[in-house]
Amino acid sequence: MHGALQFLGTGRRGLWAGLVLLAGLVALSWVGFIASDDTTYAVGAYGWIDDFPYVGGHGTIRYPITIPMALSFTLLGDNEFAFVLPSLLFLIGFLYLAWRVVRDRAGAIPAFTALVAVVTCPLIAVQASIASVDIIEMALLFAAFALSLDCIENGPERGKLLAAGALCGVAFLTRETAVFVAVFYALLFLASYGFARWHYLWVAAGFLAVWSLEILYLTVMTGDPLYRFNIAMNHDSTIDRTVDLAGNVIVHPVIDPLLVLLANQEFMLLTFVAVPAAAWLCTTRSVGPRIRRMARLMSLLAAVWFVCVGAAQSLLPLNPRYFMITSTLLAILAGTAIGLLLQGGAARLRWGALVVLLALVGANFVAIMVENKEPAFGEETLVAVLEESEGPLVTDPMTRFRARIPLRWIDAADRVSDAPPRAGDLYFHNPARADVPNAFMSEDAAPAYRPQPDWQVVGTYVPEAGILARLLEASGISQSLPQGLWQKLRYRHPPATLYRVP
Repeated sequence: MHGALQFLGTGRRGLWAGLVLLAGLVALSWVGFIASDDTTYAVGAYGWIDDFPYVGGHGTIRYPITIPMALSFTLLGDNEFAFVLPSLLFLIGFLYLAWRVVRDRAGAIPAFTALVAVVTCPLIAVQASIASVDIIEMALLFAAFALSLDCIENGPERGKLLAAGALCGVAFLTRETAVFVAVFYALLFLASYGFARWHYLWVAAGFLAVWSLEILYLTVMTGDPLYRFNIAMNHDSTIDRTVDLAGNVIVHPVIDPLLVLLANQEFMLLTFVAVPAAAWLCTTRSVGPRIRRMARLMSLLAAVWFVCVGAAQSLLPLNPRYFMITSTLLAILAGTAIGLLLQGGAARLRWGALVVLLALVGANFVAIMVENKEPAFGEETLVAVLEESEGPLVTDPMTRFRARIPLRWIDAADRVSDAPPRAGDLYFHNPARADVPNAFMSEDAAPAYRPQPDWQVVGTYVPEAGILARLLEASGISQSLPQGLWQKLRYRHPPATLYRVP
C-alpha cells in the first residue's frame, strides 16, 4: 500500500489515474442517447445549425449546452459521441479543478482518493455518457466556488470575484436551479466571511453582466426580456412528488429528500461515509486550517443545495440528478478525509481508511452494474433495423417521435411512418411505447398498433444482458433468484419485434 500511495502522490499521477478510471467506467457503463431531455438539447443544437440566430423554447434555450453541442456536431458530424462530448468535457474540466482544489490544500493522495470517490459515484459514472445539463451546471458552479475560495484565502480580487459571478450567471443560463447558489453567497455576505461585505457585490455584478446579455438578446429576438424565465415557470404542470417518484422511497415531504441520498442506488454508501467524514474535516484540529475552511465551505454549499432542491416541492421532482452538486461535494469530502488518513494516519487508521474506501467503491461498482444502460432500447433498435435494411418501416407515433434525433443521424427520418400498419407493411413493434396510450396515441388508436396473430415475425430483438446479469446467469445463481427480481435484472425492457403485415 505504501508504494502505491507514494506513486500516486507524485506529480500528476493521481490525476491521470483518476481520469483513466473515468475512461474505463464510461466505457463500461456507456449510455449515450436516452430519448429524454437529451433530445431537447439536440433539437436546440440543430436550431443553431439550421436557423442561426436561434432562440428556442423550454430546454432548447439552454445555450451553454446547445451551442457547444452545435459546434460538436459541426466539427465531428452527426453521431452519438459528438452528442455526448460537451457534457463529458465539462466533467473532465470539473474533475481537474476538484483535484487541484484538494491537492493544493490537502496533498496529492487526498486529491486522488477524492477523484476516486467522485468518479465511481454511480450518478456520475452513468451521467458521464449522457448529454445533460446537470454536469455542466455543477462544473460551472464549482469553478465559481474555487475562485471564491481562493479569494477568501488570499484576499479579494475584483477580477476573480467578477469571474465567479459570471460563471454563476452562465450556470443560470444552463438551468434555472443554479440560482440556488445565491443562498450560499448571501450567507457568506451576511457573515462578511473572508473579507468585507462589499467585495461580494462583485460576484453579483458578474452574474448580472451575464444575465443582462441574455436579457438583451431575448428582448431583441422575442420582445420579452424574461422569455426564458416565463417558459421555465409555465412549461409544465405542478410537480407532485408522490406521483413523480423517480425511483424514490416516498414517506413524508420533510424526509423524502434525505431518503434520496440515503436509499437510492445512485449514492449507495456515500452519505453514510461522507457525513461523518465532512464533520471530522470541519471540526478536527489534526488537519490544517485551509483544509478545514475548504471542508466547511463545501459542506455549506452542499447543505444549501440539498435544502433548496428539497424545498422546491412543486417545481422539481426528487430525481437523484438534481442532488448532483450535493452528492459530488460529499464525495470530494469523503475522498479527502480517506486520503488524509491514508497519507498521514497511524497504521491502524490507514488500514481502516482503506477498508472504507474499498467498501465505498465496491458498493458503487455494484450499483453501476445494475444501472439501466439502455433506457431507449426500442428507439435505438428501430434505428439499428433501419441501418440494416433499405425499405421503409412503420412504428407507433411515440417511438418515432422519441427516435427523431438518431433518425436524423442516419438520414432515415423519411423512411419511418407512424400511420397504423397496413397490408404489406414492415411494422416495428416497441411494446414499451405501443401497448399503452400516450401523448401521441389515444386509447382508441392503440389497438391498431398491436400485433395480430396472423402477422409474420421477421425478427425479435432482446435487450443485451448487463454484466451482473451475465455473471449471475453463468454461475447459476439466477435460477435460485425470485423470478420477478431476475426479470428486472435481466430484461430491462420487453423485446421488440419486426413484423410483416400480410
